[in-house]
Amino acid sequence: MARRSVILLALAMAACRAPAPAAAPAPPPSVLMITIDTLRADRVGAYGDAAARTPTIDALARAGVLFEAAYSAAPITLPSHATLLTGLLPPAHGVRGNGSFALGPEPRTLAEALKARGLRTAAFVGAFPLVRRFGLARGFDHYDDALERAPGLHFEFPERRADAVVGAARAWLETQPGPVFVWIHLYDPHAPHAPPEGFRGPDPYRGEIAFTDSALAPLLSTWDARPGASVVVLTADHGEAFGEHDEESHSLFVYDTTLRVPLVVRGPGVPAGRRVTEPVGLVDVAATVSDLAGATALPGTSLRTQWTPGSAAPAPLYAETLSPKLDFGWSDLRAWRDGRYKLIRAPRPELYDTAADPGETTNLIARETERARQMGAALDAALATDVASPQVADPETVERLRSLGYVQGPGGRGSGADPKDRTAVARRIAAAVGPFTGPEDVARTYRAIAALDPENPLVNFRLADALLRAGRGREAILLFRKVVDGGPRSADPFVGLATAYAQAGRLAEAKTVLERALTVDASNGQVHYNLGEIARIAGDRATAQRQYTAALEDPVTRARAQARLQEGGP
Repeated sequence: MARRSVILLALAMAACRAPAPAAAPAPPPSVLMITIDTLRADRVGAYGDAAARTPTIDALARAGVLFEAAYSAAPITLPSHATLLTGLLPPAHGVRGNGSFALGPEPRTLAEALKARGLRTAAFVGAFPLVRRFGLARGFDHYDDALERAPGLHFEFPERRADAVVGAARAWLETQPGPVFVWIHLYDPHAPHAPPEGFRGPDPYRGEIAFTDSALAPLLSTWDARPGASVVVLTADHGEAFGEHDEESHSLFVYDTTLRVPLVVRGPGVPAGRRVTEPVGLVDVAATVSDLAGATALPGTSLRTQWTPGSAAPAPLYAETLSPKLDFGWSDLRAWRDGRYKLIRAPRPELYDTAADPGETTNLIARETERARQMGAALDAALATDVASPQVADPETVERLRSLGYVQGPGGRGSGADPKDRTAVARRIAAAVGPFTGPEDVARTYRAIAALDPENPLVNFRLADALLRAGRGREAILLFRKVVDGGPRSADPFVGLATAYAQAGRLAEAKTVLERALTVDASNGQVHYNLGEIARIAGDRATAQRQYTAALEDPVTRARAQARLQEGGP
């Protein structure tokens, strides 16, 4: 008995010495990221706009940190969002424009990092530039890109109203009790500015913003009612110009009019009511979210360092727009911001003291030659690995763009002009989006613009496309030739030229053009199908079958190619 007591005592003492069971790790916080397309910071009440009707955004700002000087890396929807979701600048992730670029498989995305952390992931986007085929869906368990196309012939993107996007997101949230990462993209402030009833007034842009803010109220109410800790980030992809620097819309320049955006962060460890005045970039949002969520670090620096006392000085910021070159054949623009100074690389370079001259109206390039030289050298170093992504939108996307009446800028050579010298043309193009009564109306509109800028590939492409659709293929040939000879990155101009040749009975020339198209996009089903048609007409059964078989790989041409193959030959 005594021996048994000793054994029990020893066991009890051993148990006392044994470490206590480890506490279960705390669940990660949920994350809500809201991006409002085309939202200028200075049209938000929290940023000082007395005319703004943005109570939801303003309340969110009071509960977290507001960054007074946040800047996008590109005034274009897809490249800017690619930066937000990867923590990489456009020269690193390779997405340089809408429509003809897609994020490749290599960069790790924020959704992938948070999914690995244990969060369920979902995205709800409001416009065509962000649909799944452009590469941003990686890492999302659910990617809702259901959109509506406004009726008529025009060049506006399909979109979905803010209340519809929010409604879909709230419905999904009701099925997800655990930690989640939700990205909400609201497109409403983008042109055309036509706010719903109740939000109309003398400034339709502010009306669109007010409607968007109202749609956010039920979303945040649903979000804040969920159990557990959460992080909320609200920002925009870029701003909007209303005549500043003679620009309408965005993507033409890299002035702060279209680069400065709102940025608000709220969540555990984020001080309420703090305003950060130092310049920061959206390139660091992914690192900030992964930091706050305890996920694997992504490229960039967490903005926690900026709201922490004694933080280091912010790093220089890069921005670009390749749209003038890709769409219009003009010069691309690059910007380098270091402290209060900002250099813009252009055929006629610019340097601004943004603290003394926030409107960027006084070019200091002739007076500050040494500063400009040093900043230019830093920009060169940052661009040492500058590459344009070889990944392009899939053939189904290109065909869908055409069927919707939207033709992406083909890229290639143009005049190389400084965009500052082409603002009148840019304004005409920005206004020439429709609705149109038909192809002849498009042709009239773009013929007038072509008279102002005859080397512009986008203008020539849209004019040639309209002429072809109107059955005037012979007139379209010269314009398509000009675009094709400029070295486009899309097969679409080649298909247009070949179709025009075919309408004129010039099948041999059509075949040659289509064969050239395969050097640009070897997987384009429309090219293979058309080559099959030419071979069928010529009685070359083997070649026709080979081309139709290749066209089967493209979902756009699969049904037509299958029907030809089932016919059994020419």
